[in-house]
Formats: sequence, structure tokens, C-alpha cells
Amino acid sequence: MVSKLTSSIRHMSQNPLVRKKLRSRFETVKLLESGDSGNTYLLAGARRNMHQYSLTRKTLRNRFEIIKHLGSGGSGDTYLAVDLDLPGQPHCVVKHFQPKDSNPAVLPIAKKLFDREAEVLYQLGNDHDQIPRLFAHFDEDGDFYLVQEFIDGHALTQEIVSGQRLSESVVLSLLKDILEVLAFVHQNNIIHRDIKPQNLMRRRSDRKIVLIDFGSIKKIGALGAGLTIAVGTPGYMPSEQAKGKPKLCSDIYAVGMIGIQALTGLIPEQIKEDPNTGEVLWRDQVQVSDALANILDTMVRDRYNQRYQSATEALQALNSALLLPQSSESAGINQNSDDTYLLNYRNFVLLLGIGLGATTSFIVLILIYTFINTSASSPNKPTQLNNFIEKFVEQRFTNANVNSLTAKSVAKKGVCKNNCSIAKTTKKQIKSHDSSPL
Repeated sequence: MVSKLTSSIRHMSQNPLVRKKLRSRFETVKLLESGDSGNTYLLAGARRNMHQYSLTRKTLRNRFEIIKHLGSGGSGDTYLAVDLDLPGQPHCVVKHFQPKDSNPAVLPIAKKLFDREAEVLYQLGNDHDQIPRLFAHFDEDGDFYLVQEFIDGHALTQEIVSGQRLSESVVLSLLKDILEVLAFVHQNNIIHRDIKPQNLMRRRSDRKIVLIDFGSIKKIGALGAGLTIAVGTPGYMPSEQAKGKPKLCSDIYAVGMIGIQALTGLIPEQIKEDPNTGEVLWRDQVQVSDALANILDTMVRDRYNQRYQSATEALQALNSALLLPQSSESAGINQNSDDTYLLNYRNFVLLLGIGLGATTSFIVLILIYTFINTSASSPNKPTQLNNFIEKFVEQRFTNANVNSLTAKSVAKKGVCKNNCSIAKTTKKQIKSHDSSPL
């Protein structure tokens, strides 16, 4: 009976749709060997729950004290802890890695990849502030532990809520933030493999997106003939990743599904797929621009070679789409600037006219006041206007007298010169007459 049930389960699991439903609703059922009692079945979730309570208040390496259980994932459990060695005993996150396969071949491979992943995470965290820093990694009592920076904030599950649709502008900004940090990861040839709202934190201090959960066990690929570990979350995991062959563009598929989820308010399991092509059908669920819709459709193509091949490529397409509305806004801003310039010019001319009019009126008032003041003064009392007129006339009279005297002097000199010339001529004529012979 047990063997027939096992065979039926294996046959059903070969169907991708059935496998997707089973993974999204139930924990993986594990077959455990148990001596005399024969074969029994135990939910892996129950096993993790039994272990998590044993770690609470436990101190690892005499330094990291476990406070509480935060959550469980495909690679193990996550705990909140305090670092007893540092001043103030700051919070940190401890990840307890447990391979979910009882095959003995898994442990040495997991240990090797665990060390490699810790080294990569150490590099990424030091080079980018939107990736948690690695504090320690070690094995204790046969278990693997990784200690990393605690991110004070909230997961995107608080922003992307089932039944609530986010605006297109909000989704564009969200996708841009996710792709920017993911581009750094892809530039280091790292596949995250588990992009989902739970692994994207909004940091409280600066509101930036922080990418978490870089578990090393997720690096395990083919472990042997017929033995493959597929790591990821149903709904955000494309077909090639479900087969244990993830690529960089597998992360792009997950980001695209997050964008569709935010726009439609539907969880991935509620979004339909074309039974013939495997493409995601979502456009009829929401009003969205063609530019964004085309980008999302490209991100979630069923065939990986038809998607954007990296986060950098997807980010470039997204930035190009963002430039279009910005150009329209810039044109509107330029038009508004022209209108504002004309309005300011008109106001300037108006103020200039008012200023000139006020100045002219002020001058006229001064003249009128001076005229009235002059008319009202006593005849014998000199006024400033009278003084000015007298000085002006006196100066004119003086200049006239000087000119007259000058003219008379010149005239006298001219008469003298003429008379002298006539007298000299007459004398010459008389002397000439007297000297002539009779």
C-alpha cells in the first residue's frame, strides 16, 4: 500500500502544474528510515518546528545568543540574535542551514558550497550597502550557521498586499530599486534564486531596498545521477529553475512576477498561464501603459532566452521607458517656462510704466508747489526762484557788458589803425608834392 502510494505521488509530481500546486500549498514530504517501524512519513515543517524551539536562548560559539525564531525557508531557519561580544549587544541574524535531503552525499557538498557562498556574501556585503554584511560563518555540532547584519525595516509583503493594486508610478519605482541592487549581484555572476517580497526589505533609515537571504545551500545543483535540488519559491520560479538549472534571467522572471503582483493585487498562484505557450496572462486584470506592460511581459517569458538576460539589461529597458513620460513633462515644463517669461515681461513693462508715471507726477507736484510758494511770497521778500532768476539775469547782463566793451575796444583799435594809415598816407603825399620841381 505504501509503495503504491509512493508511486502515485511520484507520477503526479512529474506534471508541472500539479508540482506547482503541491509546492505552493504543502511542505515537501520526506521519507525517513526508522529501524523496526518500517517506512514512515513526516512533514519537514514539523521537523523544523521541533528544532527551532531547541535553539531559542541557545548561545552559539559563546557569542551569539538566539532570541527568537524569525522564519523558515527552503534552506533552513532564521533567528534573531544578539552579539554578546560587541558594545551594546547589537542585534544580528543567524541562519541555521539544514539540507532537506537525507542523502549522505548532500552533507559534504553542502559544506563546500556553504563556505564558498559565505565568502561571496562577505564580498558583496562589503561592496554594497543594500546587501547585509557577513559577520561570521561556522559549523557547530554538525550544523551550519551564518551570522549577518540585521536590517531594521519591513519586508515588501507589507507594501505588496493581496487584493490591493499599486499605481503604475509606484511599481516603476519599485522595480527600479530592486533591479539596481540585483544588477550588482549579477555583475558578480551570482544568481540569487529566491527573489520574492519576503526577501526584499525596505530599510527604515533611508527607505532603500535591501536584498536578503543569500543562503549557500541554494547553490547546490546536480548532486548526482537522478538527484537534483531545485531551490526557489513557487510562483516566482521559472521552469528552468524548477529543473535545477537556474540562470541570471531566472531572477528577472521573479522580479517581473513581483511587478505583476503589485499591479494586479493577485498572488502568483492566482495569475493564469496560457496552457499552450506557458506565458503569463495578466494584462486584462489592470490598466497599464504599453511600455511597462511590454517590459513585464519580456521579464516573465516562459523561454529564458527571450527574457532580459541580466538585471542590467532589464534596468536599461526600464530607464528607457521612464524617459518617455519625463520628456513629455519636460516639454510641459518648457512651455510653462515660456508662459512664465511672457507674464514676467508684461509685469515688468507694467511696473516700469507705473514707475515712470509716478516719477513724472512727483516732478509736476514739486513744480506746482514751487510756483504756489513763489506766488504766495511777499514782493519784497526774495525767494529761491527770484534769486535764481536774478543771478541768471545778472550773469547774462555781465556777459553782455563784457561783450559790448570788447566790441568797442576792438572798434576803437580799428578806427585808430585806419586813421593812422590815412594820416601816414596824407603825409607822404604832402612830402611828395613839396619835393616835386616847379
